[in-house]
Amino acid sequence: MNDTVVPIGKSKKFSAPQPVDIREAWNIVRDGIQEILSENPQLTFLPEDVYSECVNERATLFMSPIGFLVLSTEIDQFTGNKTLLIWIAYTYEQGKHNWIDHYKWFDQVAKALGCSFIEARSSVPEMEEYALANGWQLDTKVYVREVINDG
Repeated sequence: MNDTVVPIGKSKKFSAPQPVDIREAWNIVRDGIQEILSENPQLTFLPEDVYSECVNERATLFMSPIGFLVLSTEIDQFTGNKTLLIWIAYTYEQGKHNWIDHYKWFDQVAKALGCSFIEARSSVPEMEEYALANGWQLDTKVYVREVINDG
C-alpha cells in the first residue's frame, strides 16, 4: 500500500495507517474506545471485546499519527460479497473527517482483502451529509425500540 494518500480537497499528505498488534498499544486504544463508548451508549461492546477480536485475528488495529482504526470484514450470507467494515475510527482531534477523507487508502485495503464494498456506521448526524457528498451511499437506517416488561 502507498505510504501517503492525498485526502479529498486537502493539500497535505498523511501517513498511511499501519497494522499494529493491539497488545502493544492497548493503553492508548483502550482509552480511545472507552471515549467512543461513553459518547455512544447504544454501542454494546466493551474495549476488551475489541481486544479479543484483534488478538483472535477477526479484526485488525491500524494506527497513524492522527488516530487509530479497527477494521474487519463481513460476508453477505446471500451473495458471498465481502465488505470491509470500518468498525472503529478514533481521531485524536475530533470533527475534521480525518478518516473518511482518505478513501484511496480504504480502497487499497478493501481490494487487498477481496472486498466489494466498504461500510462505515455512525450515529453522528453530520457524517451523513459529508459522506453522501463524498461518494458514499446511504444503505439503511436502523431504528430500535426497547421492549418494556410490564410483569
